[in-house]
Amino acid sequence: MSKKLVSIVIPCINEEKNINRTLDSLLKLEQTIDYNFEILAINDGSKDSTWKVISEYATKYPQIIGIDQMMNFGQSAAYQAGFDMAHGEYIVTLSADLEIPIENITKVLSLLEDGYDFVNTHRVGRWGHEKASRQVQSGMANRIITKISGVSMMDRGSGLKGFKRQILTQLKLYGEMHRFIPDYLSAFGARMKEFDVEFKDRDYGKSAYVGATRTIKVMLDLTTLAFMLYFARKPFSMMPGRLFGFTGAVTTGVGGMTVFYLLILKLMGQSIGNRPLLTIAVLMVIVGIQSMMMGMIGELMLRTYFESSGRKNYMSREVVRRS
Repeated sequence: MSKKLVSIVIPCINEEKNINRTLDSLLKLEQTIDYNFEILAINDGSKDSTWKVISEYATKYPQIIGIDQMMNFGQSAAYQAGFDMAHGEYIVTLSADLEIPIENITKVLSLLEDGYDFVNTHRVGRWGHEKASRQVQSGMANRIITKISGVSMMDRGSGLKGFKRQILTQLKLYGEMHRFIPDYLSAFGARMKEFDVEFKDRDYGKSAYVGATRTIKVMLDLTTLAFMLYFARKPFSMMPGRLFGFTGAVTTGVGGMTVFYLLILKLMGQSIGNRPLLTIAVLMVIVGIQSMMMGMIGELMLRTYFESSGRKNYMSREVVRRS
């Protein structure tokens, strides 16, 4: 039987002194395990010789594919570029700085073989090299994310992750979504596992995918995360037509009855032109009708989203047919 193909996605920015050691380690590891590697190294707008090193390796070794981004689009875009070109049955992400020992890839693959859809790693000892304030900020953000998504992960920022190809077909990374990968995958009922790995400080350079504003960005993304998770898990449980239609119908009904009441008063000879209630009633009718129209437009947009993108509102884990 032929070996399974594993695609390894490595985002790189200013890693000229690290990426060669990472690639050498992967090529060496491939010779010792029962898998074939497809290594996708993405140069994400580096200002040093990172792309030169990657292109030299890609020219020399058929397992390595170099992807040179036109500019620094960010880590999520780098991951997505690799995912889009990956052909492996399993996809593994890896940091270019060797902060996690390469041999942990074998455990990631073993857990994927055991039936998990997503495997995460927890970098033990990382906070021994970080400021206490960073530990507090990250811990607070992690607890909030866990509360929103219901997914308990110790280290969402770890570079070593493993995916089954099937689960990535429904995942598209935009903005800074790479921080919430396990949370978005939970919307599809993915089986997930996290295990501890040793953390090792990089020998050269400084990570370009960290910064003082990272925690602020995470906090700003939480509202989007909460909305997208609800929409992804139950996109048709609260249809726009139901939500806006019901609200609009109630508002229009109350406004209509109020107008009818005022009309009776008018027929009885009372003046209603200077009553604030008339303005409120007419406004309720107008807002109610607009709300129902928004619901109809929302229904069309929802269906357009699913049908034009080819995205399904479900994911089947396995299909069995009699041969």
